[in-house]
Amino acid sequence: MRLTSPRFNTNARLQNTANNNPPMKYGSKGLYVRHVQQALIDLGHPLPKSTKKFNTPDGIFGGETKKKVFDFQRKQRLTNLRFGVDGIVGEQTMDVFDRLLRTPVTLPPIPTVGGLTDLNANLAQSLINVLSHPGLLKIRFSAMGVDVSPGSYLMVRKALQYGEITAEIHKMPANYRGVYFAQDAQHKTTNAVLIYANTFMLDFRSANTVLQKVTVIHEATHAFCDIRRIGRTGTTAFTRDQSESVAHIAQATFHRILTGHAETDPFGGLNPIFQKADVLAQQVLAKKPLSNKFLADLHALVRQNRKAFGSLNTTNFNGV
Repeated sequence: MRLTSPRFNTNARLQNTANNNPPMKYGSKGLYVRHVQQALIDLGHPLPKSTKKFNTPDGIFGGETKKKVFDFQRKQRLTNLRFGVDGIVGEQTMDVFDRLLRTPVTLPPIPTVGGLTDLNANLAQSLINVLSHPGLLKIRFSAMGVDVSPGSYLMVRKALQYGEITAEIHKMPANYRGVYFAQDAQHKTTNAVLIYANTFMLDFRSANTVLQKVTVIHEATHAFCDIRRIGRTGTTAFTRDQSESVAHIAQATFHRILTGHAETDPFGGLNPIFQKADVLAQQVLAKKPLSNKFLADLHALVRQNRKAFGSLNTTNFNGV
């Protein structure tokens, strides 16, 4: 089933739960569990133990949460004898939540939960940590109609904290570091949804190295464009290549902030892009207007690189 309530449909993990892929059960931990706990509370099943520590759901599917799921399911069975009562949140339970709770909800951020049992939740927290780096205060520029500032990354950080954007660990194709999906990624022939919208797809568990951290900033720049709906409204199209160019400037600037020098590609293929983006990054850090010539050069290189990879320019804001 496809979730439609704005309370749930921006969270990829909840969509997986609604498809039993996998269902949520005892021992689950993470941001997506908090939304189910809040749903139980709002539907008359309080969780005093699970909300005691933070005065908000703790994101831990423990004994109390399991009992309240049982209670909720038993109540549904009074009018639907085929409703499963197993203490596990899957398609049937999420379907009722989705129908009954149609108003968006914002959960206050709490310290990360999940431990080793929820690697994606830990990855999301790692991204939050990168997006809290004080060096981001130095990133402020305008390019191709987009104003990027420290507030851009604050918006993405809050979306991760509130579960509006999620992160997933996946093995990436060769030459790809990560992708931010603004729209559902579908199978070419079956149209089955492989990755749901509003998701960072990365091939590392935690952003610890410089390479991983600048990748986060690159993809977070795409996410910011998506949050602001740049290119989604009006008559002027904002293409993937434009989003890539802006993201490369931010990436290069953050690399300079962390290391004091330009990024280099060990395989050589991206070095022309990195070098051109670094010239613009130095202008950002010097608080100078960006050179139109260098912007045009960078944009041309980005477009050539996309064509070299054989990617069609059909999806806005997908990062490479």
